[in-house]
This record gives sequence, structure tokens and C-alpha cells, in this order.
Amino acid sequence: MEAASKGRMISIWVLRVLLGLAFLALGGAKLAGIWQTVQFFAAIGWGQWFRYLTGLLDVVGAMLVFVPRWTCYGALLLFCTVGSAAIICIVLLDRNPAVPLALTWLAATLAWLTRPRRVS
Repeated sequence: MEAASKGRMISIWVLRVLLGLAFLALGGAKLAGIWQTVQFFAAIGWGQWFRYLTGLLDVVGAMLVFVPRWTCYGALLLFCTVGSAAIICIVLLDRNPAVPLALTWLAATLAWLTRPRRVS
């Protein structure tokens, strides 16, 4: 295995573990109704159903990230949910979007690295 390929595989595994564990924790917190998540979604004003929906999407995306064949799709799902959170932080809540933007970038990177390749 050449060095670039080995480095790519290590990067993919690190991102899979990091994002998978992070989003299992984030999704679990939303589904469990941790006080900060309840306040955050109350501030959005769309109701707590949205907290449950995003919590479920976070957990599903995290689980997909751990399955090699589905990693790209899980990362894309996480990219969409956390990207939306970054936009909501900026537009609706006037909060610092640094963490959601960093997670969005990491999810996009993982999706790119694990995208299906076309065989010519």
C-alpha cells in the first residue's frame, strides 16, 4: 500500500470515529431532552418535534458513518443536519456558528473521501 493511500485510509477512519461518536452523543442528547437542547430548539421556535427529528437524523447518520459501504451517505446526512444548524445559528439565533461549521466541514470531508467511484 502506498503512503498516500495509507494516509487516506487513516484519515477516513479517524473522521469516521470522531464524527460517529460526536453525533451519537449529540443525537442522544437531543432525544433524551438534555436541558440545553430543549432551550436551543425552543429558541428556534419550531417546536420540540424538530429536536426529535434532528436527534434521530444525527443518530442514523452516525450509525451509517460506521458502516463502510454507507459512510458517504451518513456523512452527507450529517452534513445536511449540522449545516442547517450552522445556518440557523447565524440567521435565527444570532449565535456563534463555529462548532456547527467545523462539524459541517468534517462531514463534507468524510463524504468526499468516501464518495463512490465511477469505474471507466
